[in-house]
Amino acid sequence: MVFKGRDGSRIDATKIMQGTDFVAEVTLTNTSSNNLKDMALTEIFPSGWEIVNTRFTDFGEFADNQVTHTDIRDDRANFYFDMKKNETKTFRVLLNASYLGRYYLPGVQAEAMYDNDYIVRTKGQWVEVVQ
Repeated sequence: MVFKGRDGSRIDATKIMQGTDFVAEVTLTNTSSNNLKDMALTEIFPSGWEIVNTRFTDFGEFADNQVTHTDIRDDRANFYFDMKKNETKTFRVLLNASYLGRYYLPGVQAEAMYDNDYIVRTKGQWVEVVQ
């Protein structure tokens, strides 16, 4: 996962100013020689960050994630999709550093829901929202 400012420049997520809008970006590549069906990407965010639901804001169509279904909750975004062999997909979620404090950001997970041969997880990290 990479974090970027609204202008596209990389930012350090370990210490973010309160009130900052920023983007969590995940890029997945199917390196297998198989088409993958029913993939699920789960991104869980710390409680100090809020997901900005762009469907209801003036940000409009912020990120056109190429998915079959999107499930946005208070603390997470779930994306469901298929991937062709050697295909790369990038997923973006707009966030806001809302509440001061130190929080744990879990790693992301992508998996083929009905095939245990395809799963990937990243390591989590501590993040801080500062004044």
